[in-house]
Amino acid sequence: MNRSLSGYFVWYLVISLSLLLSERDIIAEQKLSINVIDGHIQSIDGVTLYYRVAGSGPDTLLVLHGGPGLHMDYIVPDLEPLSEQYTVIYYDQRSAGRSTMVIDSASLHIDRYIADLEEVRRYFGIDRLTLFGHSWGAVLGARYVREHPDNVSRLIMVSPGPIRYDPYDAMFFPRVTEWMDSTSLVELESLHKAFVAGEGDIVTVCREFTDMFKRGYFYDPFDLETFGRMRGDICSVPEPALRNTWTVNALTLQSIGEWDWRNDYQDIDIPVFVITGVRDVFPVENFHEWEAAFQNAQLVLLDRAGHYPHVERPEGFFQTVCEFLDDH
Repeated sequence: MNRSLSGYFVWYLVISLSLLLSERDIIAEQKLSINVIDGHIQSIDGVTLYYRVAGSGPDTLLVLHGGPGLHMDYIVPDLEPLSEQYTVIYYDQRSAGRSTMVIDSASLHIDRYIADLEEVRRYFGIDRLTLFGHSWGAVLGARYVREHPDNVSRLIMVSPGPIRYDPYDAMFFPRVTEWMDSTSLVELESLHKAFVAGEGDIVTVCREFTDMFKRGYFYDPFDLETFGRMRGDICSVPEPALRNTWTVNALTLQSIGEWDWRNDYQDIDIPVFVITGVRDVFPVENFHEWEAAFQNAQLVLLDRAGHYPHVERPEGFFQTVCEFLDDH
């Protein structure tokens, strides 16, 4: 979770044509074997939530995307291995992606996000959820657990946002942009202003901005091979969602204020798994504090990974996540 956009990606692979064609054949075969359905859920205050279900495994995971203001498209492709073993439910949070757009402060209060998640649980008839949240989504999952502790059996927190406002919120932008020189920072600022203002071709502006900004989320911003593994796309949704991204982000975080949740989970005894890279956009102390906040939590820090460990270290990431699910 942060004051700025939290993740955006372009998929390109620098390999020979024969290898590229071979990999595309493999991916096509995998997609054919995974059952995918989608639809809409009527939530509170007239908001309709778009959902997608992938896979048909006996165990079900509910994935919460990051943001606030992002959508499932940035993460679904890179979590495809989960759909080979589990039934995975995704949904676009309110005012994001293909869900209903709302841009007033009351509709974007965090309590409404929690209520939406409860409506999703009821819609699918799941007694106790296994929640899988990335970044802001991990924070949303933790807040849902606080409000509905009996409705969750396991919580997986992937690169969770700050457990407290001070000092971590102020660390975000300097850490994301520390790889840039002065010229790059000026260019980024110009693109950011155009994106916020919704100037020109919003999709083009989105891609130009995110192509720069997202590199700071990686362990090595100059490792273009790893950078190119990202298959998710922040700029693929309808234009109203892109134009509202910054308003949604600001109003949602405004509803939380200057938070400190370190003492909010002492009575929560469900298994909690926190996983991120050793070089996240937030310092490692944040993740140790998330681990310490719960009675039964485990923290894994993956080497040579940042805010997207499922992309940078996919083998280690999916192995440890599946081991956690198998053990709990």
